Amino acid sequence: MKKALILTVVLIFSLSTLNIAQEKFAFVNSQKILADFQEAIEVQNKLEEIRNQYEAEYNKMVQDYQAMAEEIESQSLLLSEEKKQEKLRDAQQKALAIDKYKYDKLGPEGELYRKNIEFTKPVYDKINKVIQAIGDEEEIDFIFDASQGVLLWALPKYEITDRIIEELNKGVSLDNK
Repeated sequence: MKKALILTVVLIFSLSTLNIAQEKFAFVNSQKILADFQEAIEVQNKLEEIRNQYEAEYNKMVQDYQAMAEEIESQSLLLSEEKKQEKLRDAQQKALAIDKYKYDKLGPEGELYRKNIEFTKPVYDKINKVIQAIGDEEEIDFIFDASQGVLLWALPKYEITDRIIEELNKGVSLDNK
């Protein structure tokens, strides 16, 4: 009875390891894909241009505010109290407008954030579609993203990153082959 139990356990273990040996694994480096895929590069450049534009506008507003504050400071002895208070209110309104601009354009859910999502979603969708198509075509059971820390070790022969970049840059859909 004991021998039969041991034999059953060994048989189950052997069958389960045999099943694992048949699975196909592959990995990609998503950072390399984003760095080498032309469409992703163009999106990043476009977002950088927008960020630079927003930051330039913000810096200009800050410079104007600083100039206004210096003017108030330099003229404070010459201005009537009423005129001085008026200029201080204007400066305060300008400071509030600067803060609002920064939050609206560069804040955590500002316009730059929304544009980032809008521009990158189609790129990520395209990458995921190619990964899925290659996985289906080559009957790969698991594809890991090495750059996200999910994969601890793998033989380089399993990496399909360059193939995905090649397919993405060709603009050829694997569905049409």
